[in-house]
Amino acid sequence: MSSPYRVLAFTLLPLLRWRIQRVVGLANLPRGGYIIVANHQSWIDSAIVAGAVYRHIDKALRFIAQSSKYRLFGGIPINEYDKRRVLDIAAGYLQVGHPIMVFPEGNSNRNPELRSGQTGAARLALRSGLPVVPIGIQGTRGVKAWQAAIWFFRWWKPVWVTIGQPIRFAKTELTGRDQDVLLRATDDIMRAISNVSTKPYAAAEPPANYLPNPSFWSWFLWRVLAPLFRWRIQVRGEEYLPARGAFIVAGNHGSYFDAPALSLTLFLTRKIFLQYPTKPSVAAAWQKLIGRQGLEAMGMLPIDPTNRATVLDSAIAHLHAGGAVGIFPEGTRNKPALNPRWQTEMLPGKTGAARLYLTAHAPVIPVGIVAPTGISLIQTFINLLKFWSPVILKFGPAVPFDRLPAGEPSKEDLVAMTRTIMRRVAELCSMTYPY
Repeated sequence: MSSPYRVLAFTLLPLLRWRIQRVVGLANLPRGGYIIVANHQSWIDSAIVAGAVYRHIDKALRFIAQSSKYRLFGGIPINEYDKRRVLDIAAGYLQVGHPIMVFPEGNSNRNPELRSGQTGAARLALRSGLPVVPIGIQGTRGVKAWQAAIWFFRWWKPVWVTIGQPIRFAKTELTGRDQDVLLRATDDIMRAISNVSTKPYAAAEPPANYLPNPSFWSWFLWRVLAPLFRWRIQVRGEEYLPARGAFIVAGNHGSYFDAPALSLTLFLTRKIFLQYPTKPSVAAAWQKLIGRQGLEAMGMLPIDPTNRATVLDSAIAHLHAGGAVGIFPEGTRNKPALNPRWQTEMLPGKTGAARLYLTAHAPVIPVGIVAPTGISLIQTFINLLKFWSPVILKFGPAVPFDRLPAGEPSKEDLVAMTRTIMRRVAELCSMTYPY
């Protein structure tokens, strides 16, 4: 064991093991490297699992953590690397015999049912071919960091840990075009967690009170403002939206109404929060106004303009995690100052949507948006009050590409793919794309 973990094994972990009233299924733990997956309902869950299994593992338990402050305890911090790098590090530990713990729900979840799982655990299992051990935790719901010491002495609140039978997946060379395989494996993992945690798992969509984060701005945007606007939106072609999994929504952009209407539509129809690649200056201005959590609630993914090769990395990471990304290939609002024929002709498309498709291999869903004119903020405010004027969104089937580049795409390849996307969008919004 690594030295920090050795110290914990003789100090904190025995105390935690004493606090756990019942551990069932220790015989199900395999030897060597394997992946532990568990439900996540409080700050102390990773410590509880470590306390339950530390006597029965050969090497230090590692876990994927949100922050670097857990590094001393064996955490692999997501905030220091992109998600792909975190999985590479975790796979390296697995190869040398360390168990890796993953919470597929992501953040802690106090709801009575499990959230839809993220695909990180499935990726590790398919890449390594190693067993996945489901663990159910009961009795820690809602314990926060500042409550940990108080909770420890509340012995009348029992904690139970149940370890299920390992499940295995055939070792698979992931190519980036395996979203269906990843989703099926994730569903199998979440159902296994459900069986040992007694928390129901509904794979179709998150619970009704799901929000991007627990901030005030998240509540205000999605519980106060959204209901005021939802009745103005008319949706056509909803059946073309994937029920779940990663996908890209590409649309025309002529109004300030476009992004809110598109986000609200995805939330109402699929309980999905769209994330948008956003100029860093715009993201920084909003962050100063409403903070980081407000930025997340609005779905902004700041881009890095300093490196053209990595400018879309935040959006790519979100797609790799199974999320949905919205993008306006025109890059800015189509308006008279840029285009004399702005009411009938689209602006030239940028290649971001094509780059996202080639990197994440997520389907591109075109959408035509017919919204009240919003050239200026004053005009937008006036049109906001015109409750009789709807915002119409027309979705089409995933864009089929006749030819994909075999290797590194050339500029001509990207332009051709962008032209295909833009013409599909133009058809849906009854405009032309002459480029």
